[in-house]
Amino acid sequence: MKKTSWFIFCLVLAVSCLDEPDCYQLNNDLLGISFHVMGSTVADTLKATLISFSGTNATTADTTTAILLPLNYTTTSTNIFFARSDGSKDTLDLKYTTKVQFVSEDCGSRYILSGLDVMHYSFDSIRLVSNAPTKSGAINIEVYRCPKVKYVGLTLQQLYISGTSTQSATTLPATFSSITADFSGEQIYGNNTRSTLYLPVDLTKETSTYTFNFTDNFTNGNKIKKLTVNYDTIWKTRYKQCGLQEFVTNLRVVNPETPTAQDFDTVAVALKSNGDTLNVLGDPPVTNVKIMRCPITNLTQIVFRKVNTTTAVQVHIKRITNNYSSDEYYAGDTTSVVKLPLNPNAAVTSTEFYIEYTDRSQIDTVSVQYTLTTNTLFKGCGPQTIYSDLAELVAHDNVIVLETNDVKFPPVTNIAVEVN
Repeated sequence: MKKTSWFIFCLVLAVSCLDEPDCYQLNNDLLGISFHVMGSTVADTLKATLISFSGTNATTADTTTAILLPLNYTTTSTNIFFARSDGSKDTLDLKYTTKVQFVSEDCGSRYILSGLDVMHYSFDSIRLVSNAPTKSGAINIEVYRCPKVKYVGLTLQQLYISGTSTQSATTLPATFSSITADFSGEQIYGNNTRSTLYLPVDLTKETSTYTFNFTDNFTNGNKIKKLTVNYDTIWKTRYKQCGLQEFVTNLRVVNPETPTAQDFDTVAVALKSNGDTLNVLGDPPVTNVKIMRCPITNLTQIVFRKVNTTTAVQVHIKRITNNYSSDEYYAGDTTSVVKLPLNPNAAVTSTEFYIEYTDRSQIDTVSVQYTLTTNTLFKGCGPQTIYSDLAELVAHDNVIVLETNDVKFPPVTNIAVEVN
């Protein structure tokens, strides 16, 4: 049920006379509850399968960080029962004062609630912030739970370049058939597309390994990858209500025995705004690790457009081939833009592409030369070949190398092919 449903539900119960505008929402019977984790400034999420309370027949469920509930104004107490999706349950027993006040013949009486107090609760901790229920909704009670630190947060990112200049990374959603925690065999995020992941760690050891089975090209190659994280665990009483608890610190993403052994292009522990590493697991989970894909440096982009214009047009491609491999690209596609790989051989400074169409007999040849340099733009990617200063190797009347003649990633349009 969406949050708006809570408000509609509560307002219906709170209305004494719907037919008269002056009688709308007479009773101040709305109780606001928010959810938190001790030691965190981030709101906690209640994943409830059932919330019920005595004195009414109302039951509902929600996933939310705060809720509004109508108190039973015909009595001076309400018992609220919470059942969560993980099977846990909690109760909250409240008392308050109810005063009846006559309003009018049309509206009848209204109920004024005050003196809210918590008699009993089974949550880890609560704080009463206001003892006055309201008509429109405000937080009366803050519910706190003990932290349960057991998830490492990962973000998937794409490193990118502009010419020969390093740029920042962008998040890159990837699709998985599964992610498996090797220590338990548990499959996580099956058939899912995500850019941020939260994976359980093995608290019985100080290392956890995960196997990623990708269904897209996030990895630029082998679609099965492994990631190992190492860490320390400590037992500490941070909060009196929680007693002795286990926490995870000093997170690392490189095995000490094999310091370069990670399957992904580059992996690093995320940094805080002050430059310190985010190497402590949190609850709610935080993003501790960045998994980054290196930029592809040899993709040039070609646009098809009308003769003597900048208007892109759709073409029907039979296939596109090149002079250095047997690969075929865009076979049977209809498109106005194609991305094609320049010769990856760092000793060769030119490439030819041959474009065949399904609706015309001509074959267009795109013949370009370029400057090659080797640079380590990103430490985890190592030395990469950078392509710049594209120019026509053999001139063709309908092929134009544009001013954006440096290869970038994500690709930008370097070449235009004019078609009739």
